[in-house]
Amino acid sequence: MNEFQPLINELYREEILRARRMTPEERLRGTFEMTETALTLMRAGVRHQFPGATDEEVLAQCQERLRRIRRTQDWGLFEEPGR
Repeated sequence: MNEFQPLINELYREEILRARRMTPEERLRGTFEMTETALTLMRAGVRHQFPGATDEEVLAQCQERLRRIRRTQDWGLFEEPGR
């Protein structure tokens, strides 16, 4: 165990307790916000990698990346936390 593990554990515990206090609506809103943030970061990464890409090309690259993620999960190469 590294020296930061107790702090990591406490932060995780606080995050779980905070989530348990949220209403279903708040959790759903948080899910949408996290998804939008992830997609914004993905688009920014594609734009950084392909600076001259059109909006359509950026969208196509993002869709391909999401397909790869799904395939990886389907093949069992990625184990989701908590499983």
